[in-house]
Amino acid sequence: EDAAIDPERLKGSRSGVYVGVGASEYRSLIDKTGLSGVQLNTTGSVTVGRVAFTLGFEGPAMPLDLACASSLFAVHQASESLRRGEIDLGLVGGVNAILSPSITRALEVSGMLSTKGQCSSFDASADGYVRGEGCGVVVLKRLADAEADGDRIWGVIRGSAVNQSGTGLALTVPSGRAQGQVMAEALSRAGATPSEIHYVEAHGTGTAVGDAVEADAIAAVYGRGRAEDQPLWIGSVKTNIGHLESASAMAGLIKVVLGMRHRMVPKQLNFSDPSPEINWDRMPLRVASEAMSWPRDADRLPMAAVNSFGISGANAHIVVEGYEAAPQDSAVSDSSWRPVGSAQTVAAEDATADVPQRSETRLLPLSAKTPEALAQLAERYLGWLDEHASELSAAGAATDPLLSDMAWTASSGRSHFSHRAALVFSDLESLRRQLGELVGTGGDPQHPSNADSPIDETGEDLVALAAAEYMQGRSPQFELLFHQETRRRISLPDYPFQRRRFWIEAPN
Repeated sequence: EDAAIDPERLKGSRSGVYVGVGASEYRSLIDKTGLSGVQLNTTGSVTVGRVAFTLGFEGPAMPLDLACASSLFAVHQASESLRRGEIDLGLVGGVNAILSPSITRALEVSGMLSTKGQCSSFDASADGYVRGEGCGVVVLKRLADAEADGDRIWGVIRGSAVNQSGTGLALTVPSGRAQGQVMAEALSRAGATPSEIHYVEAHGTGTAVGDAVEADAIAAVYGRGRAEDQPLWIGSVKTNIGHLESASAMAGLIKVVLGMRHRMVPKQLNFSDPSPEINWDRMPLRVASEAMSWPRDADRLPMAAVNSFGISGANAHIVVEGYEAAPQDSAVSDSSWRPVGSAQTVAAEDATADVPQRSETRLLPLSAKTPEALAQLAERYLGWLDEHASELSAAGAATDPLLSDMAWTASSGRSHFSHRAALVFSDLESLRRQLGELVGTGGDPQHPSNADSPIDETGEDLVALAAAEYMQGRSPQFELLFHQETRRRISLPDYPFQRRRFWIEAPN
């Protein structure tokens, strides 16, 4: 939804699923119930396979279990598959759910968990980590394809690399040598120099030894050629949300692209006394103890790296660059629904009379799986309009660029479920009124009854026809409502998923 890609249009495509997953903690719980099929249903291959099945993807579906480096390995694997032409789109993620007390106890006995209940990466008080839960997913495409499709691009993966530590001191002691090698390889593949990197999202184990080893490796690679007044900033998302283990690197990647987009380096929490195990005076490294503006050069886009390693000895590193579309590319249409002509053609004096004229109304199609969810979605749209009030024109016409982009994205970039509302609005006031009515009726819209026929390109009111067809459960040709327009896909309110609890009843 955030990428504004309708999954229905990806069924049968060469799209792949790459997910960092660990040992399923569901397995031990379900096994106690005596239910059959526990071994099969909790494997990583079935986990990612069910995602591919649900979405109808026909590219590879690959689980990657490399301990804490799992999700960054997934990013690397998907990137390589895109470069080799094996897939055209990759759904890449990491997931971690804490369900088994026995695993937590084992980590506690091994001394890996913090006794004070905090992740304090690079701080003198670091004594282990706190387990965290989460799921993060990104969509990867080749840059040229993403630009052609008008995607909302958050960043560009310039280079990635993975390796294994080999012989080491112990299972829980990371290899600085191997980390340095994987960093240098990713940097070389990115075609970047160390001084071009502004920030490194570190693994940040939250232990005195692990933090020192990683800091040494980062400084050895990224400190070369760096001016004294341009230190490398480092941090770890673990201080914010705990250690998400198999999903931890995905959390770090999302933090980085958000930071670059907002031009901010987030504050490192639980950091007040720099670790004495790290020679800060001799290293060009700094930790952001307060939120700060992203360091950037006037002639360069922001660039960062994400580092990760796992207890298995796996190491992964990626270099990511911010993205800024050229002005002429800031508004583009969906690749499979190319508008006829161009924006210049629309303004031409010799436009033919038989071309459908741009309507002064817009259609906002909303849908959900239940009436309650539809009402909640309408309420979210009202909040979204409030948040973007400053971006709307004073007149609030339906053809306002932001409202037009909203209508385009909701039409072409979302799934359309059985409970529907077709809001035809002429201005912001009429849109707000209809959204409010939808909220007030609990998601029971008034169904239009003025048309039973599909959209006719020569019809007088394409918007009304599209609304009627949509409410009848069909799929209108939304592109006809945006004839000769170039519209952007934008971020809209996300679907209000129903909150449900699932319990496993184990015998006494």
